[in-house]
Amino acid sequence: MATDDPQVMMKLTEYAANLSAHEDDVLRWIEAETERHEMPTINVQPFDGRLLQFLMRAVGARKVVEIGTLAGYSAVWLARALPADGKLFTLEKSGKHAQVARASFERAGLDGKVELLEGPALDSLRRLQGQAPFDFVFIDANKDGYPAYLDWAVEHLRPGGMVAAHNAFRNGQVLAPENDEDRLIAEFNQALVANPRLDSLILPIGDGMAVGIKKG
Repeated sequence: MATDDPQVMMKLTEYAANLSAHEDDVLRWIEAETERHEMPTINVQPFDGRLLQFLMRAVGARKVVEIGTLAGYSAVWLARALPADGKLFTLEKSGKHAQVARASFERAGLDGKVELLEGPALDSLRRLQGQAPFDFVFIDANKDGYPAYLDWAVEHLRPGGMVAAHNAFRNGQVLAPENDEDRLIAEFNQALVANPRLDSLILPIGDGMAVGIKKG
């Protein structure tokens, strides 16, 4: 029997996360470094990381782009889902954040699988165009950039590749947007599901994960 009791749904979310999404010492170290360096504590949650791994493996992702690195927490989840010859390109504007992220990748033993591109995301994406097509693109960066990042992903994914975007719910604010970022994400969600080149949906998990598979 379905339930709409928020407390029950919260407990069920915790139940699912505790069963299938476990942090190890490396991930906890990255979280501690994020706080120690006074960086924004806006990482994906463990269940989001596990979901991204599941989606990557479902589409056989080998070459991946992440837009928004921060301290490298989500990048570690992504890189761990790659095959032995896989590659993650992760993009970070802040030099301070990039320095912490590089230490995270080294700590995780993943620096050989991850290439961090430092600078404005759109500049880095232009530098990556020659590497296309990609199998998976994860967007979790400045919200005003989401529409341009989606356009880039659709153009540079292979058929059958996937784009995923975090914070599709904006903590519920997409229901009644109160500022420009809320409105941008509400418009982004609409653009994603309306894009004729994608099969899309929004997964109601955590703060919402918007996903689309590029049609053949």
